[in-house]
Amino acid sequence: MKTLPHLLCIDDDNKIRELLKEYLSSKGFRISIAKDSFEAEQLIEFFLFDLIVLDIMMPRKNGIDFLNDLRGFDNSTPVLMLTADGQIEKKKKSFLNGCDDYLVKPFEPTELLLRIKKLLNPRFNKNLNVDKRYFGDFEFDFGTRNLTKNNINVNLTSSELLIIEFLTKNLNKEITREEIANLLKVDINLRSVDVTITRLRKKINTDNNAFLKTIRGKGYMLVSEYE
Repeated sequence: MKTLPHLLCIDDDNKIRELLKEYLSSKGFRISIAKDSFEAEQLIEFFLFDLIVLDIMMPRKNGIDFLNDLRGFDNSTPVLMLTADGQIEKKKKSFLNGCDDYLVKPFEPTELLLRIKKLLNPRFNKNLNVDKRYFGDFEFDFGTRNLTKNNINVNLTSSELLIIEFLTKNLNKEITREEIANLLKVDINLRSVDVTITRLRKKINTDNNAFLKTIRGKGYMLVSEYE
């Protein structure tokens, strides 16, 4: 059974804490919450978290001081800072103390989710020996060779699977039609490549997101905001 990523959300605002817990739980995460740095420190003694969402402006001990103490014994857990203060000095101080990303309130929940996935992706690949890549709501697992969207399998033909696997290994890189033709073993029949790409594009592109792009005169590119 797949273990859900465990996130710790630290914020002194009751409403924000509950919103974070409700939203991120609905997106497949296990969530623990803390109202301040001291409560968070107690939780850290008992749990190993995959990521920490940390508010800066908190009473008694602010987020930057908490982060500084955390990095004294834990230099690997990703930390995403949240604050209503967009001043450059606080951003600079947060990064100098070891935060991995920074989001200014108010923010769109989708943006928070994208940043969390981006921070988790390389960590999971390195520490859990799980080789996955992400683009939009899609996830490709190289171990199982499955493409999913929001944890729902996307049905692919054998040719489409070969292409998406190859493109996912080369996210944000231009891939020539000839390379794909060689992959499909169709020699110089580039028309077969175009037909298969068209079918695949219908399965992963949406009106708002064209992940599989045509590079005029060259070939194709699978675009990911996480790389």
